[in-house]
Amino acid sequence: MSYKQAQELFKKLHGKTAKTCWIADIKREHGKTKGPAHNRQGDYKYPCPKSERNNLTKVLKELKMI
Repeated sequence: MSYKQAQELFKKLHGKTAKTCWIADIKREHGKTKGPAHNRQGDYKYPCPKSERNNLTKVLKELKMI
């Protein structure tokens, strides 16, 4: 599954667009990323907000991304 598919499903279910960095933040939390990008300095600039974390986690589990 792709980030684009996750964004589309999240928008369909919750009426908001999930930023790609939100998805990356959730995937990192579940150990599903290869590691930080070579050009990353510090933490994510826009981590997934707490208010959207549960909803986005459910979407990513449904798509078997985590």
